[in-house]
Amino acid sequence: MKPVIVLQTDFSETGSAVAVMKGVIKRVDPTLESEDLCHVIRKFDPFEASLSLARTVPYWPEGTVFVSVVDPGVGTSRKACIAKLKTGSYVITPDNGTLTHLKHEPGISSVRELDPVLCRYPGNEEVSVFHGRDIFAYTAALLASGKIPYTRLGKKYPAEEVIECEEYHRKPELSLSHVKGFLLTGSNHFGGVVMNILNAEFDQCGFAEGDVCRIRITHEGKTVFDEKVPYEKSFGYVKKGAPVLYKGSGKYISLDCNQDHFMNRYGIGFGLDWEAEIWK
Repeated sequence: MKPVIVLQTDFSETGSAVAVMKGVIKRVDPTLESEDLCHVIRKFDPFEASLSLARTVPYWPEGTVFVSVVDPGVGTSRKACIAKLKTGSYVITPDNGTLTHLKHEPGISSVRELDPVLCRYPGNEEVSVFHGRDIFAYTAALLASGKIPYTRLGKKYPAEEVIECEEYHRKPELSLSHVKGFLLTGSNHFGGVVMNILNAEFDQCGFAEGDVCRIRITHEGKTVFDEKVPYEKSFGYVKKGAPVLYKGSGKYISLDCNQDHFMNRYGIGFGLDWEAEIWK
């Protein structure tokens, strides 16, 4: 059985770009199966792409071929690469921070810079702005179909050189009944935000479900949210529309409103300049 190709981009859910990538895959091998991970990663944000892969890769079978195209440096000297993970799966992506989380867990066993001739869909050589089609999807199909093995796709380089995002190394401040971090990411659909504080770290600081916490969120030093919020198991423990703090499914402490859009309601974004502080 041939491995599945799983696609992630910041191309949005409109337009033809994703369908074009899938078409390239089928032209290489009509029997290949491709699935969608997410196509609404925040534009030009390799860190969010990295987070998304970290949440998804562990739940797919060994040998799965992931393609992630969040590529603000498309057409420049940044590396196009394929990483073989220690789990046996593969990620084909620009080396621009997208591999940050996977580099640490489960780890990268080896990485190769894609050969610019071998890994290039024929006929579009003059185009430098759609590597999702011309390099990444095409290479995934070559690998998954068995037409070209991993070891021939390009020159190996040290996994230690894989680029990491700054956000990964910004650690939270943790103390008894008090934590401080930043907002890692948010859900455009449901509106919740995720902090860079692990569920386990939060509980180790003395917080327990049922506590009422004071949460303050600031953006570039200006307070945009400062309220008392219950820390509960799930959304239904608070009134409809009320904010709630909970253990997120991606293993990080999260904040949302029950059946409402927290980000829109309070004008909240995410990134290093969105800081969150919680007291018991």
